[in-house]
Parts: sequence; structure tokens; C-alpha cells
Amino acid sequence: MKKLMTLVLVVGCMLVFSKTNAATGPMISVDTEEFDAGTLKASTTGSVKHVFKVKNTGDSVLVIRDVRPG
Repeated sequence: MKKLMTLVLVVGCMLVFSKTNAATGPMISVDTEEFDAGTLKASTTGSVKHVFKVKNTGDSVLVIRDVRPG
């Protein structure tokens, strides 16, 4: 019985501390942080496109209010 109580106490502490160390709030992650379009000639027509995959890995809503080119 004493071993069972000790095991329950240890597992309970592990669960409590693992929850308190977890990040809270929104957290953004992207597949790539940069995109190099290479060298383009001034006479080139058309456009260069790239898709950044953005994911909220946090535990609350992520709001993106502004995006600017670098």
C-alpha cells in the first residue's frame, strides 16, 4: 500500500509540473523564415510568389495584425 501511495504521489507531481512548465498563450511557427527570390532583371514581367505556412502551436487564439515585407 505504501508503494502504491508513493507511485500515485510521484505521478501526480509529474503531471502538475509538466502542466505548469507548458507554454501558454498563442505561439507562432512557420515552415521557413526566409525566401530568396534570386536575381531578377528589371525587364522581367510577372511576379514572384511564395507561400509561408503559418501555424498556431499555442493554446489560445493567434491574431496576426500586421505583415510587412523584409
